Amino acid sequence: MVRFILSLFFLTLQISLSSQNHVNWTFEYDKTMKKVLAYGRIDSHWHVYSTRTKKRAGPIPVSFIFQENKDAIQKGKPREEGIPIRLFDPNFEAVVYQFENIYIVEIPFKIKKPTTIKGVVNYMVCDDKMCLPPIDVPFSISVNP
Repeated sequence: MVRFILSLFFLTLQISLSSQNHVNWTFEYDKTMKKVLAYGRIDSHWHVYSTRTKKRAGPIPVSFIFQENKDAIQKGKPREEGIPIRLFDPNFEAVVYQFENIYIVEIPFKIKKPTTIKGVVNYMVCDDKMCLPPIDVPFSISVNP
């Protein structure tokens, strides 16, 4: 009986956590530009926060953390594509920058030989009524110079 209750608890927790992920991420490596491209498709009525949002404003902007890899070296800061929406958010009482529908970022890398780039993307999503806790989504990309 205890196993059944624990199984039910963990299943409910997993469903709850996966329902908080309102962004579908895909990653690729562009050999010509020598950049990792990350695409986040954001569910309707939700948004993520740009790196332009000041750290003390309140919301957590999108960030990327890469595992160390001697064959794939990050060569610069991530650069967001597109123009984020600038607005005063009364929930945070601050000016914030956000993306709706799609989030695209380029991250320059030097690739020495075929390898796999691994990491996590960290972000929080909000709608007009609430924000969900920040979430880490792991990713892995096979790259070839």
